[in-house]
Amino acid sequence: MCVFHHNIDQISYHIAEQIVQFTIYRPLHIELIGEGRFAIEAGQPFPAENHGVISKIVLADKGGNLYRIEPDEIGLKFASGEIDYKEYLNQQKKGNRQLIGLTLGLITLFATAGWGFVSLF
Repeated sequence: MCVFHHNIDQISYHIAEQIVQFTIYRPLHIELIGEGRFAIEAGQPFPAENHGVISKIVLADKGGNLYRIEPDEIGLKFASGEIDYKEYLNQQKKGNRQLIGLTLGLITLFATAGWGFVSLF
C-alpha cells in the first residue's frame, strides 16, 4: 500500500480543523514544519493555501496554560475534553513505545531471516 505525502497533509489538516472547531480551549496558533506558524482567528476558516505540514496546534485554557498538541485522534480527544493533558501525554508515549517495539521486532525478524538464509547457503 502506498501512502502519498499529500494524503498525510490532508489528514492532519482535516483533524486540525476538527480540533479548532470542537475544542473546549482557545486555539492560539498552528505550527507548520519548516514554515513557522500562523495565528488562528476565532470563527475564521483555515487559509485555503496550505504551504506546510501541520506539526502542532497550540491551545490555551482560561488559566493561561498553553498546550501543544499534535493533529491526531488523541489530540482531538484532548481538545474536546474527553481526556486531560496528562492522559494525552501518556497515550502519546504509549503510541511511540509501540512504534519503536514494532520497528525493533521487524528488524529482528529480518536479521534472523537473513542470518538463516545465509547459513543455509
